[in-house]
Amino acid sequence: MGLVFGSFLVDVLALVGVLFGWLAWYFNSNFGYWKKRGVPYAKPEPFFGNFREIFTVRKNLGEGFQNIYNQLEGHRFGGAFRFRYPIVVIRDPELIKQILVKDFLHFQGRGLKVDPENDPLSQHLFSLSGPIWRALRTKLTPTFTSGKMKMMFQLMEECSVQLDKYISECNDKSDILEMKEVLAKFTTDIIGTCAFGLHCSSMDDENSEFRQMGRRVFETSTLVAMKRLVTGIVPQLSTVLKLSLIDKKVTNFFLKIVKETVEYREKNNIKRNDFLQLLIQLKNQGKIEDHHHDSTNHENGDVNDHADDDKLELTDTLMAAQVFVFFIAGFETSSTTMSFALYELALNPDIQARLREEVDNTLEEYDGKITYDALQKMEYLDRVIAESLRKYPPVPNLLRKCSKEYTIPGTDVKIEKDILTVTPVFAIHRDPKYYPDPDRFDPDRFTPENKAKRHHYTYLPFGEGPRNCIGMRFGLLQSKIGLFTLLSKYEFSVCEQTEIPLKFNPKSPVTSGVSGITLRVVKRT
Repeated sequence: MGLVFGSFLVDVLALVGVLFGWLAWYFNSNFGYWKKRGVPYAKPEPFFGNFREIFTVRKNLGEGFQNIYNQLEGHRFGGAFRFRYPIVVIRDPELIKQILVKDFLHFQGRGLKVDPENDPLSQHLFSLSGPIWRALRTKLTPTFTSGKMKMMFQLMEECSVQLDKYISECNDKSDILEMKEVLAKFTTDIIGTCAFGLHCSSMDDENSEFRQMGRRVFETSTLVAMKRLVTGIVPQLSTVLKLSLIDKKVTNFFLKIVKETVEYREKNNIKRNDFLQLLIQLKNQGKIEDHHHDSTNHENGDVNDHADDDKLELTDTLMAAQVFVFFIAGFETSSTTMSFALYELALNPDIQARLREEVDNTLEEYDGKITYDALQKMEYLDRVIAESLRKYPPVPNLLRKCSKEYTIPGTDVKIEKDILTVTPVFAIHRDPKYYPDPDRFDPDRFTPENKAKRHHYTYLPFGEGPRNCIGMRFGLLQSKIGLFTLLSKYEFSVCEQTEIPLKFNPKSPVTSGVSGITLRVVKRT
């Protein structure tokens, strides 16, 4: 009996050894990809490629690619590996322009997984590609014109009054506040009222359902972080395993709220000048059509492959997906931008004083009122926000998937179809070649004279080209009105709980602090 068991154990160990040997070969066998092509590359590590610190959640995506970027110093571009999969890291601003704008037809998609069955809300503008993305983008762009922003301004201002009231009430109990959460409630309420005509009550109700959904979307547990990585790196495996990136409760919430709101408006003939109303109009027009069809732009697995003759009916589910991405992009990126700005203003009281002087002068000029036109004239506020976005870009990297073979200009290097290109925004924004002493917070980097000295494509917080951030105007406007309101009433300084230096959350898909932004907030006298 002992001999039989021993023989069985030997067989099992041999099988395990063969399996591990095969896995080692599989994950390491592709590491000669860039060397064979004569392309400079960041040296990969066994199994992980260049993703060990990202996969083990020691560094966030911005810091992880900053390390790769630095290893490729002196080169316009270079290779790296997401585990065994080759990627191209773009360093040169002129080449970034080429890929994001001039040769956009080769790089239309972001290479993100769209899974209508397991993740219905993944069918949104940020993830889609090809003709349906283009048709949706064209139809939705009018929502974000400066004229529409001006019309939404009063709704934003009403939310800013609630923000002041909320902080005042909190301030009566304690002068120490975690500002990231406060501002997330503020931007959640703005999105609710401006986009969907709904009162989210995030600042009135600690258990607001909208705020709860926002927290769930950006949950940063290790399990969720691993699911994001697996889905990004091996989408086929995530499909087999039926991994859902979006929490089922979040999915059901948005599907339900969009369906009920649309039915209520149509039944009662209610029309509002908001994002959801535009979607309703598109739905009632029938199928969305792309009038600039290019059959080479299809990508396997995307929703556009299921479209009939490049037309797609705007179903309630597809509408909910657009509402979902507008909601999460609108509240998270702006609240993060404002909280980082306040963090830097607290660390740099001279800059805070200069900005507050501009706020006070603007209020005096406009009879104590905050107006859309007043905010547009505030040059130093613009610079403070721009420098915050420079140092803390919400989206740390821009992804573009090659849709058809592409030869990099000035070389004979070919990027093969389905290879992912990465523009490391976080790293470029902190490159001392473009921004001397990059860790120093200096809004004057964005005076017209200093901006003219830099290549335009060294500042990319909203991306560039046809896939730049569609809600850029909206995001900037709510950031401006939030900071204006706060600085007109309060002073911000560091306290014992303020994290110095700030550590980034390695589990978050966007740039955020691991412990929030805790500051001392004192009412102005």
